[in-house]
Amino acid sequence: MPLNSKSATLLLSLSLILGSMNIFALDTDRKQPINVEADKASIDKKAGSSRYSGNVVVSQGSMRITADLLIVNTLDGKLKTMVAEGKPVNFQQQAEKGKKNISAVAGKMTFHASNNIVVFEKDASLRQGANKFSSNRITYNINKDTVNAGKTSGGDRVTITIQPASENNTPDKQSSQ
Repeated sequence: MPLNSKSATLLLSLSLILGSMNIFALDTDRKQPINVEADKASIDKKAGSSRYSGNVVVSQGSMRITADLLIVNTLDGKLKTMVAEGKPVNFQQQAEKGKKNISAVAGKMTFHASNNIVVFEKDASLRQGANKFSSNRITYNINKDTVNAGKTSGGDRVTITIQPASENNTPDKQSSQ
């Protein structure tokens, strides 16, 4: 059955989301199909914008994002930004074997495709196992594998909790508890 214009546009939008989600995905996750569920989807091909609202769930393999709103912006058919907003936005991903699972919570999560940067804002926290990193704003540069938190002008506290390595805090023990 041939695709009509609306179906082709929706397919393009979903494939752009898939490409952007690979920044977080495990190698095995990248080979999985992406699933997007929402109460409503609106696509404006001319503006290069897709909007998914109401109980938005994006999943690919072990990765899962839940949000109230997801906006995908493109320019010349390429992903520009992806913004998820919610009360809160939740991100979860199973880590590679031997490592602890990753989760993040924030009021807003923005992915900037041009420079591979993810910004978590509004009471953001990142967690891997029992270790936690929280601030009002956390910026993760995927290319450089760097994290910056807080404001450069001060006034925003950054909290980091690092648990000591112990036999009870290993990935295998945590997953069985």
